[in-house]
Amino acid sequence: PQLFKNIRGQTIKGTVMEGAQIHGDVFIGEHTVIHSCAVIEGPVYIGRNVVIGPHSTLRKNTYICDDCVVGHGADIKNSLILNGAKIQINTFTGDSLLGQAARVGSGAIISNRKFNQALIKVDLGGEELYESPRDFLGAILGDHTRIGANAVISPGSVIGQYSWIGSGVVWLGTLAPNQLVTVKQELQIREKEPTALKAGRVSANDIT
Repeated sequence: PQLFKNIRGQTIKGTVMEGAQIHGDVFIGEHTVIHSCAVIEGPVYIGRNVVIGPHSTLRKNTYICDDCVVGHGADIKNSLILNGAKIQINTFTGDSLLGQAARVGSGAIISNRKFNQALIKVDLGGEELYESPRDFLGAILGDHTRIGANAVISPGSVIGQYSWIGSGVVWLGTLAPNQLVTVKQELQIREKEPTALKAGRVSANDIT
């Protein structure tokens, strides 16, 4: 990809903490911190003033601009992350574009492949869906979008700028700018009968 054509070898201007792993062609900008146990698989570009949390993984063809945060355990693959975006802990972002100051909440999944492995279609506002030439394609998040905790964004989705997807929402399609999407759930609350639970040590045979 053109974004990585000038990255040759490893250029590290920031701080890489002990235990982090860096492989392949990687550029790390000034005042950026790579925390312990993070894994970076080049080619990867990381700009200035970025924080890459512990146990996070940046896979090939990931480009992170300035002033971004990647949380503990986050997994990013083949994505462009623009200035000021924040991706929280235990998330997956695949084959996606995140706009400036976009936010992805803890546990959210930006999925990038359909179950049937078909080419991914995108709603671009025309009469028919645009069929991309890709079977791996995540989402396009506009500037200042927010994705709530444990939300799932389906392949080929487009979220307009300043729109918010609430916690737990499963979203597929195109959302106009300045919208808020939430999910309603029906809770059942009933009395629980007393239960005698087994106590004791856990052995290796108890773990499945």
